[in-house]
Amino acid sequence: MSSRIRLFAEQITEQKIIWWKDRKLLAGVILVVSSFILGFYGKVLFITKFYEPIYLITSLSIWAFSFILLFAGVFLVGWETVRMIQYSIHNHVRRTVKDTYQYTKGLPKKGYSYTKELHKKSMAKIKKSMAKK
Repeated sequence: MSSRIRLFAEQITEQKIIWWKDRKLLAGVILVVSSFILGFYGKVLFITKFYEPIYLITSLSIWAFSFILLFAGVFLVGWETVRMIQYSIHNHVRRTVKDTYQYTKGLPKKGYSYTKELHKKSMAKIKKSMAKK
């Protein structure tokens, strides 16, 4: 294998993405979970302290902040998931191409040996029929 091909193969080979070790993905999941907790707390505070204005403003602020956290978390989780899916598709295509190449590489040899055997059999039959006459 030439050095150019080897260099290209090394560039293609990437580290497998492990979701629990990916910091952005974990940060996104934590943001989403915390936004649900804050949103639920804001709703409960809004319902229980509806007639007190300071709690009403506080609960609505917490609830709005939970949406900001939710969108940030979904954004982080979404991009990391897209990256994982692209990596998975890339590896699957690369493996399939490699296997297909290895399979088709052997086809001419198989065809040549099959044709050679067929030729030998037919020549043997011809010799046998010529010997009978």
